[in-house]
Amino acid sequence: MNTAPRLAGAGICCLDHIVIAPQIAWGDSTHVSDHFAQGGGLVATALVACARLGARADLFSLLGDDQLGDQIIEGLQREGVDTAGVVRIEDGRSPFSFIHVDERSGERTIFHRSGRGLEWHPGSNDLRMIGECDALLVDHVYTELALAAAEEASAHGVPVVADVMPNAQNAALLRRVDVLIAPKHFVRRIGRQGNLHRALDAIHEFGPKVAVITLGADGWVSSDSTGRSRGGAFQVAVVDTTGAGDVFHGAFAYGLARGWDTARCAEFAAAVAAIKCTKPGGRMGLPSLDEALEFLRERSRLDWRGFEDER
Repeated sequence: MNTAPRLAGAGICCLDHIVIAPQIAWGDSTHVSDHFAQGGGLVATALVACARLGARADLFSLLGDDQLGDQIIEGLQREGVDTAGVVRIEDGRSPFSFIHVDERSGERTIFHRSGRGLEWHPGSNDLRMIGECDALLVDHVYTELALAAAEEASAHGVPVVADVMPNAQNAALLRRVDVLIAPKHFVRRIGRQGNLHRALDAIHEFGPKVAVITLGADGWVSSDSTGRSRGGAFQVAVVDTTGAGDVFHGAFAYGLARGWDTARCAEFAAAVAAIKCTKPGGRMGLPSLDEALEFLRERSRLDWRGFEDER
């Protein structure tokens, strides 16, 4: 039996207040079907997905020394994420999001309040254990922290997976990134007019060796040194898409830590994200490894027999 992979993350953790209600005209009112609060954040949600799959997960982040920060930490620890690398800043205000989920389509609209007074300085976190990990996840929120973590990973040959919108402002970080997974609106933003091959080329131009673009209901496309691949989305009864992209990043990194090729990582990530979407919030529907593999064996075009032994 193999040792569980260890993944680290450097990025945002926050609290999501999720309201499930119909779409209405601005200024109108309606009923709320459900409301709850749970942890969120790009890298934090990705790491929770990894922990549910059986990985060891370590988070490096910033929070205020406030009650909201306490809730965020407690939620992460309940999921098995190590929060020793989360720095609590006196008088800082922890970030949160208000998320409206359309009860009919499951699509969400996010209203986010960034953290306040949360400044990272060299030495704030002890990043040395990143060199002992199998993969590192980063996002764009605390850029200096993400860059320092990516440099530590690169120095030890640890692959870096990024949830970052490629642009000139992120150029230094992207040079340290091995896998960039971009959302479908990246294609429009760079003016590629729906040309996915040109969009993948644009990602490689920033530095990452592996480029992936998630396409929502249309699946995903990828590019690496072996060529290009495309996969479809898994059809499920969607309740809430909150956190689907974050979960895709986490599950992809889990596969990367296992040594899987790009197409298998993306197929696995698409399945884990699809399962997540069957429950509200970014964490409630996250599957175990057994649940994800059973789903894949029933629906995937790839052969997933035997992967249950990889724990």
